[in-house]
Amino acid sequence: MSNSKLHEMREKKASIKRSQVHQGKIFTVVRDEIEYDRHLKKTFDLVIHPGAVALIPINKMGELVLVKQWRRAAEKILIELPAGTLEKGEEPLDCAMRELREETGFRAESITPIGGFYSAPGILSEYIYLYLAENLNSAPLVGEDSDEIDLITLSLDTAVQMIFSGEIIDGKTITGILWYKNGIGSKWKKQ
Repeated sequence: MSNSKLHEMREKKASIKRSQVHQGKIFTVVRDEIEYDRHLKKTFDLVIHPGAVALIPINKMGELVLVKQWRRAAEKILIELPAGTLEKGEEPLDCAMRELREETGFRAESITPIGGFYSAPGILSEYIYLYLAENLNSAPLVGEDSDEIDLITLSLDTAVQMIFSGEIIDGKTITGILWYKNGIGSKWKKQ
């Protein structure tokens, strides 16, 4: 049996004491104190997040529609795929359709799930559902941050060059663009 499988089984049998450290607007920070079978103890601080969506919008000319926005945590303007956090009880597809309209002003005639991924599984439970949005039509929906976002359109080749030159440095955007470039994702599901 593999080491990772053994550790999974060991942790599932362990005694876990969870305490809430912080309750924020979107996420919760918890501390898990784990006592394993031989009294070995470990402590983990984790961010519990409801999940998110990101979209790869492709306009009628075959270009990517991306957003530029100031990101407080990074302390810089980043170029990103349109994305957003799931609201309580919201289905990922519904969130994707809403976020596309709020952030880009477009509605997609076709939205296809192409996979997903954990953004930082060592500390964060956030799972990002990734969608391909095609055949865009104007259909603005004003969100709370709509007026703080700039739209840019790029060819796929230009976007890939911007990843490798360090101009696009957002993880979900890099993942989405490279998946799209390589035609990957249609069979992926959250495990």
